[in-house]
Amino acid sequence: MVQSESATEYAETGDIAKDVGQRIAMVRHFASTGQLPFFQQIDPRVPPRVDVRGHECVLLGSNSYIGLSTHPSVIAASVTATQSFGTGTTGSRLLNGTYPVHVALEQQLAMWLGHEDAVVFTTGYQTNVGAIQGLLGPDCLAVVDSYAHASIRDGVRLSQAVEAKFAHNDVASLAAALHSHAETPFRRKLVLVDSLYSMEGSTAPLEQIVAVCKEAGALLMVDEAHGIGVFGPTGAGLAERNGVAQDVDILMGSLSKAIGGLGGFIASSQDIVDEIRLSARSFWFSTSGTPASMAAATAAIEVIRGEEGRERRERLERNARLMRQSLEPLNVVLHRPDELSPDWSPIIPIRLYDELRTALSWNKLRDAGVFVTPAIYPAVPLGKPILRVCMTSELSEEEVIWCAEVLTKELSWALAAA
Repeated sequence: MVQSESATEYAETGDIAKDVGQRIAMVRHFASTGQLPFFQQIDPRVPPRVDVRGHECVLLGSNSYIGLSTHPSVIAASVTATQSFGTGTTGSRLLNGTYPVHVALEQQLAMWLGHEDAVVFTTGYQTNVGAIQGLLGPDCLAVVDSYAHASIRDGVRLSQAVEAKFAHNDVASLAAALHSHAETPFRRKLVLVDSLYSMEGSTAPLEQIVAVCKEAGALLMVDEAHGIGVFGPTGAGLAERNGVAQDVDILMGSLSKAIGGLGGFIASSQDIVDEIRLSARSFWFSTSGTPASMAAATAAIEVIRGEEGRERRERLERNARLMRQSLEPLNVVLHRPDELSPDWSPIIPIRLYDELRTALSWNKLRDAGVFVTPAIYPAVPLGKPILRVCMTSELSEEEVIWCAEVLTKELSWALAAA
């Protein structure tokens, strides 16, 4: 515990990092003692266990929500594609980087999600940035949830569209934002929301948002990065689960979360997908996704759509419910069921309000055998860092209960001081 004592001594010299200089000093200190919560080398063991600098930990920090990143059929598809097509395409989709595996995946996505076409990007971040930049311009309006993912906000900035923000998940605020620009003849009005918010664990009230968009004549783009594979009868996301999949004009998804690989995609009408293909700079000027990633995603989606996928989603839901119930004594579950949200989420944020306290808490948990992910500004608002617990289907009931006990024991001091 020498390292933890060193970090504690440093924490006593100051409070929250209030400027860049303080933050850099804090990061360098924790890095010098081996306690920096970021850039940790993780050596996977038998899921859900990993080795972190000699500590065997239960992994509560993975976005592989239903365990497909280590699924035998997904791995086999990846290996076969590499043997058939090589390790990389060495070119953009526009030129020599479109292989049969890219086309097959796009066709599969369009059919599964009920859209006319789909286009695959190399990463999820590039998907949002490129699609939004390609669809919007200075003569367009982007209406954005205040908690939307950074890639959405960056895409809006790059597009130079007029931006209006609305309060998180506040449908009245959304309607007011659209109404305040109703008289301006924009070429296109686009509302942008996440389905499952990656740092908050909250879900969008999609039925109400759809109604507001229709009334205002605005298109709706939903980022289902964390919803795909998690929600819905076929795992197609929160929009499917809430019965509004056909009302979402533009569906963004990730291949890097529940699907377990790398990449992102847009599913939409033929016209919109063609427009993105011909105007998204991140699509034009990036080497396309590897054959292994494309084939792995195709295999993973087959699992998600089938009976095994349904069973994995059910296990994930049971684990998430159990963890939230077990953490109730800590009073850390920020988003409880209400009339606008489902009654569970695989993402559980624990807010500690202090970056130093967050780093110390992360180290205590790692030393005790639980690996969670910390988030600081700009991933979360300044002064509101969190430890994020991500549940997966791979956890046993015993592991969930044990992890909850460790979290309760090791975080009580930090929450009491918050």
